[in-house]
Amino acid sequence: MAETLFQKEVKIKRVTTLGYPAARALNDPVRIKILEILSHKQMSADEIAKALGSSGYKKATTTIRHHLNTLKGAGLIEATRMVEVRGAVMKYYAPTIRAFRYDAPDLEKHAKLVDDTSTKLLKVLKGVLEDKKFAAAFSGKDACGQCKGDHYKEYVALEILNAALAKAMERKDYGEPAAGKEQPKK
Repeated sequence: MAETLFQKEVKIKRVTTLGYPAARALNDPVRIKILEILSHKQMSADEIAKALGSSGYKKATTTIRHHLNTLKGAGLIEATRMVEVRGAVMKYYAPTIRAFRYDAPDLEKHAKLVDDTSTKLLKVLKGVLEDKKFAAAFSGKDACGQCKGDHYKEYVALEILNAALAKAMERKDYGEPAAGKEQPKK
């Protein structure tokens, strides 16, 4: 019989919902940089090429267009407008996903805040899963082949929360202090 030399319980620390096309599209640092650049303002392929060049990524505009087509095909960006310039059409793009390029903070230092937030989110997540419209729309999907669990419902519920979080972050009052709370002094 084999002797166990190491054993550790691993807890899920993050949840990411990505389909294969989006995951594949994000498997390139240039595309992630493009998403980061576009998160500040919509741009054309030429403008993106210039912004990438100033960030140390020298790429031809044709290469940028290829990356844009990949990101668009994965649903990570959309064309926002088209402008006629000297007889040609220039497209401008904006992201449909917010990409952050930071080193992750050590959230174990903030365990209480994570616990409190997870308790609040659990109530919201249960509310989504128990919603009659949600249950009707996503019933009858195939169970997981490994554990027979209903992970598709989990996935869709998380996508709903993710979309709601993104929508909340786009609101004008996002980042403003809550009523009755002072902003921290700098």
